[in-house]
Amino acid sequence: MARDELSFLEFLQSFRRGELVAEADDQFGELMEAIRRTGGKGDITIKLPFKVNEAGQIECVPQLSCKKPRKPLGTGIYYVTDEGRLTRRDPSQDDLFDELEARRDRQDV
Repeated sequence: MARDELSFLEFLQSFRRGELVAEADDQFGELMEAIRRTGGKGDITIKLPFKVNEAGQIECVPQLSCKKPRKPLGTGIYYVTDEGRLTRRDPSQDDLFDELEARRDRQDV
């Protein structure tokens, strides 16, 4: 290979003076932190589309993406009222505090 020809690794390392590798390294660190924090999984994708431009040169505009795991928000439990609205209180159960207050009111009389 001639001295000015690039191998694949040399291409990655030298692209825009190391900008691609530096960005991928930043995203790698963020991904590892997200995996450590959530216990989930993720991935980093590097796409290298090449094309010949009008001057006959090879152009490449890399696409770097990172899919990080997210901590699930959890489940919320709700009930639907007769009016079609959401509530946290089960409409088929009496409220313990309302019942206690009613008893106290009866004792005060």
